[in-house]
Amino acid sequence: MRKIYILLGVLFLVAVAVNVKAQIVRIVKVDGWDPASGTDPETFNNVLYDAIDNDSTARKENPNVIFELNRGQYYPAGKTIKNYGYHLHIRAAGGSGPLPVFTPGKLANGTYGARYIDAYGDLTLENIEVNGFRPDNAVLNRPVQMIANGGRYIVRGCYFYGDRGASIVANADSLKIYLYDSKFGPSGHRKTYGGNGRAIDLRPSALFLDTLIMVNCTNYNVSDRVIRNMGTKVNYLHFDHNTIINNVGRHGALQLGDVRYATVTNNIFANAISTGHTDFFTEEQTQPEKHFSVITLDTTYEGQTIIVRNNNIYNDQVIQDVWAKYDTVSAPYEITQTIKNAIGEANVANAWFAEPLVLKTFCNPISEFVDAFYSDPKASEYPENWCVGGEGGYFPDEIDASYGTTALSYTAADGGFPIGDLNYYPEKKAEWEDWLMTSAYGFKNLSTEVTVYPNPFSENVKIIIKSEKADLVTVSFFDITGKMINQIANRSLHSGINEIYWNGENSSGQKVKNGIYLYRVAFSDGIHTGRLVSFK
Repeated sequence: MRKIYILLGVLFLVAVAVNVKAQIVRIVKVDGWDPASGTDPETFNNVLYDAIDNDSTARKENPNVIFELNRGQYYPAGKTIKNYGYHLHIRAAGGSGPLPVFTPGKLANGTYGARYIDAYGDLTLENIEVNGFRPDNAVLNRPVQMIANGGRYIVRGCYFYGDRGASIVANADSLKIYLYDSKFGPSGHRKTYGGNGRAIDLRPSALFLDTLIMVNCTNYNVSDRVIRNMGTKVNYLHFDHNTIINNVGRHGALQLGDVRYATVTNNIFANAISTGHTDFFTEEQTQPEKHFSVITLDTTYEGQTIIVRNNNIYNDQVIQDVWAKYDTVSAPYEITQTIKNAIGEANVANAWFAEPLVLKTFCNPISEFVDAFYSDPKASEYPENWCVGGEGGYFPDEIDASYGTTALSYTAADGGFPIGDLNYYPEKKAEWEDWLMTSAYGFKNLSTEVTVYPNPFSENVKIIIKSEKADLVTVSFFDITGKMINQIANRSLHSGINEIYWNGENSSGQKVKNGIYLYRVAFSDGIHTGRLVSFK
């Protein structure tokens, strides 16, 4: 499939907002430990695990079950939650205030620390805080693992921190992963916890990844890469309006790997690879250039589409001043030569720019860590500059990565929107989401016109395409959760008026139910997207 899921960065928002009659949702409320209650937190150990396990019969009768957790309460787990063959949906109760918290619980041997969820089926997490820390220094290791071949995973409005390996691990084939409006970090302190912090980790068992979308997220003090790719072939990757701050690692901040179609647009990379480049660690750099780069790509090949545009990549002056003390250290490259080859020399100028920003409420640059690192690269311990709570840091709800509207970065994006995480610009976020629905992430197709008729429809749909040239076109149809339900692939177009018919059936030959659907028409030089309503 080519150029799939361009608009999926907003599909889940549509799914939440729309009530489809065919779905009857059952809410299961689960009480956790309230720190103000005076009760023993151990009495709530595995309370969510038990609620899910005890609901198995009813859940099989009605798969549209949502486990709803109380805001500000803790849900410790000494057992790993596992869903086999059904969609597990966990969310916070409505309203405002602190998120419900996943935290390590007591294991059978009396110690703490465990994976929280091994998802052997589809998984949706909404507005959950995943806190890997314990007072006894136990930590979650890979708190969420995605293990269902072909599974669909949605993470929205969540906050992951304190894990020892990666916040989310892709450990199966043909996954579809959608990450929205979430925070990742701090995690994986390389020396203190013996781990490598990553927001998402593509493991060797994930031979092929169908879709990975990360939109409007913040990643900070993640020790290694934001996305780590260990050799997975990726069909479609979209990384848009994210903010990456104080990424320590020596492998790159964003590792695209072997990807067929990727867009990296409108992101901030502040102090990405804050340890710079040094020959001391050259053997760890897998890129052909043998020089650390913020955004990396493994290879180029025919039929590949790579778009890197409008990213702000910079290092604070205080970090550069530390590097100047050590003549073996230099700034990392912004993008690799491989990416330059893939996007074309004419597009390199628009791939990135460098504008230092003063973030409103955020950690200072981790210069103390960097200085200690280079004074003794083989040291077993370095300063812990986690910037979360406690001395010298902010608590999760205090973090604000916004910057002044007078900055170039505020108007440099397509459409005049801020660069980086839009959560901090509510006055622009709604406008930006409307723009996404009409412009399809900036992919414009000026030589074609598309009309669908009738809409709403009861039986068949006619897709009318007015093209100025001969072309190939693929029409894809999605339900409101982002799952592709049917596709008409590689139809030939001639210059003039073309008509393509869809019989309103899914790929199994069943008529679709009443509800809202989305269609995508992909040409060689752009796309057209829109909504369809089925009403019988």
